[in-house]
Amino acid sequence: MSYLAIYRKFRPKTFDELIGQEHIVKTLTNQITTGRIGHAYLFCGSRGTGKTTTAKIFAKAINCETPINGSPCGVCPTCKALAEQNNLDILEIDAASNNRVDNVRELRDKVQYPPVAGRYKVYIIDEVHMLSTEAFNALLKTLEEPPKHAVFILATTEQHKLPATILSRCMRFDFKLVSDKEIASLIKRIYTEVGVSYEDDAVMKIARSGEGSVRDALSVADLCVSIGSEKLTYSGVIEVLGASDNEKTYQLAKAVLAGNMTAAVTAAEEVAASGKSVALCSHDVAEIFKNLLIVKTCSSGGDVLGLPASEYESLRALSDLADERGILRVLEIFADLESDLKYSTHQKVLFITAVLKAALPKEDYSMDSLIERVSKLEKQILSLTEKLEKGVTVAPLAAPSQTPAQDSVPPEMVTAATPAPAPAPALAPAPAPSKRKIAEEEAQAPAFDELPPLDALTPPEEDDQPSFFGAPAFETSQKRPQAEDAPQAPAQTSSIEVNPTRLWGTVIRRLRADKNIMLWIACQDASTRIVGDKLEVTLDGNNEYNLLTKADNVATIQKIGDESAKLKVVFAKRGEREIDEFESDIETAKSILGNVTVED
Repeated sequence: MSYLAIYRKFRPKTFDELIGQEHIVKTLTNQITTGRIGHAYLFCGSRGTGKTTTAKIFAKAINCETPINGSPCGVCPTCKALAEQNNLDILEIDAASNNRVDNVRELRDKVQYPPVAGRYKVYIIDEVHMLSTEAFNALLKTLEEPPKHAVFILATTEQHKLPATILSRCMRFDFKLVSDKEIASLIKRIYTEVGVSYEDDAVMKIARSGEGSVRDALSVADLCVSIGSEKLTYSGVIEVLGASDNEKTYQLAKAVLAGNMTAAVTAAEEVAASGKSVALCSHDVAEIFKNLLIVKTCSSGGDVLGLPASEYESLRALSDLADERGILRVLEIFADLESDLKYSTHQKVLFITAVLKAALPKEDYSMDSLIERVSKLEKQILSLTEKLEKGVTVAPLAAPSQTPAQDSVPPEMVTAATPAPAPAPALAPAPAPSKRKIAEEEAQAPAFDELPPLDALTPPEEDDQPSFFGAPAFETSQKRPQAEDAPQAPAQTSSIEVNPTRLWGTVIRRLRADKNIMLWIACQDASTRIVGDKLEVTLDGNNEYNLLTKADNVATIQKIGDESAKLKVVFAKRGEREIDEFESDIETAKSILGNVTVED
């Protein structure tokens, strides 16, 4: 063969040459050095991440006579024999074309033969998810209990299609995508070896085009070598990749963020007419907004993106036209467009529609669009407020839809715009009282021992009283005047009439708040009355009476009653009132007539 592709020519031959899969390399090399070799392995991951390459290195390493750090030495007789294409100890099978049950039966019959050159006979089954259900069933028993000299390595990009019975019989390794920096470092090393001059920005663009796949990036790198120029440039890589013109794409992004429909449609037409597919144009626009979001949110966006300085500055200028939410909204629109283009026969119409939708957030009634519009209004209000605080005259804004055309306005109605009134001066804060004034007020205040006793204080007004079920707990016979200039009534002794029902409601609520559930239940159907300085509680049943008359329970209820009114709580059963009606009437008469002797 006259020419060998770069990704084949520079395929790693040892574990040290693998990039981006350190966690897998460490596990496999430890197994080789300790001699703990499994019988079945499953390598999962995206394309171009090194699954088949790792399988070949591992197959040679377990047969090598003198492995170096777990990798095959390449100089021993076994390594030289396994390097030949016609060796019989490392068999690579393509499951995409050998997916029938007969192929698996043939493999099961041949697996009994011992290896020729090495200690193990390794079967590498690539794209194993393509096997049929019958083929998987035929492979199960052999995969679980193969001969001691057989090792199976299954490689797939769609591990979810494998039966659970296969997954449970294999040692699974997940290959991750390789970072752009590691791929770029590999490409630079290869270009240096083959003698190709390059720009760092061009190599980074090639690495990003692989999207984590080393083989895809090396294929692009191989294609870029064919340009034939003295030095590989960033623009040359853009041309090879077939990407849209950066200048036109930037103009489209700028028009979308500025909300300029005319410029947005014009730029979209120019991008679509560049000869590239609509899907590729949509991908390029989405890539621009993805980079804008990184620049807007990440302080080290230049290091993350690895773009040329001029392109990064253009992105920074574009990012100032919108906030993160607005950029994210446009990015979601074009991300959805890429999936819609797969099932449409009018791709250009969808592309133009997506551009208009992104440029017109006012016509979009999604939640993100509404939030973006509210955010813009907040910024405008904040800007106007700052101008007013600085004394700058701001003309009132009129809605465009309500402004009549200039030709339709009669000449006599056209007047000069009157300047906006100056903002009212801010009120100066009230001066703080001086120390001298505070000292005088303290000297005039009455001493603590001169204050009136608590009994002489006027009871609180009805609005300030504690209430239950919206009604005041106490009823006052006298209220304070409503205004200071109202005529003062003669001083009278203020009396407070306690409502027994509301007072007992206070007790019940407190019992429930304190989680005294049994007492709370026993007090529900009690009736109350006030006789002199006693609150008589009449109960219906013996159980309630026996419970409430216990010393601890009486003390609990008395404590709650003392907080609301100084009355002694007594209990009686229905029909056996502790205070009879006659004594109750005498006490009532005494309270009405005052200290008058009542004879029987």
